[in-house]
Amino acid sequence: MSSLTKDTDRYFEEIEEGESFTVDAVRTITEADIVNFAGLSGDFHPYHMSTTVAGDSDFGERIAHGNLVFSVAEALVADMNPRSFSYGYDSLRFVNPVPIGTTLTVHREVVETEPYNDSLGRVVYAYEVEDQAGTTLLACQHITLVERQPGE
Repeated sequence: MSSLTKDTDRYFEEIEEGESFTVDAVRTITEADIVNFAGLSGDFHPYHMSTTVAGDSDFGERIAHGNLVFSVAEALVADMNPRSFSYGYDSLRFVNPVPIGTTLTVHREVVETEPYNDSLGRVVYAYEVEDQAGTTLLACQHITLVERQPGE
């Protein structure tokens, strides 16, 4: 079952397992992204910053920080539901390197819903980030807590 948009205003009871949403090829990772993320995070690892060191590595070229790719993907696909908030992430894996010039596609699917307490429900999304060739770059589960309908 496909969701038409990432932006919703829904209570927990209105979210169904199997819903999915895909953001296709909308963000290309640039050198500026990597340099800016290094400055913000303080992560100046030579695989991200040095053409020489990265070129001599198994990657053969500079690659994006895994957390940069994760941050961009999350911003692209996250539900902006004002009734929900992030509870954390599980099984975050940087499956393949992301060279400069990689264009991201992000897919999200609701894989679990369960009551959390009287006022909140727990919704788990599986995220998969792919490049333009369909290669998986990153995978994780995003756990959210969502307001339950009053009186439910």
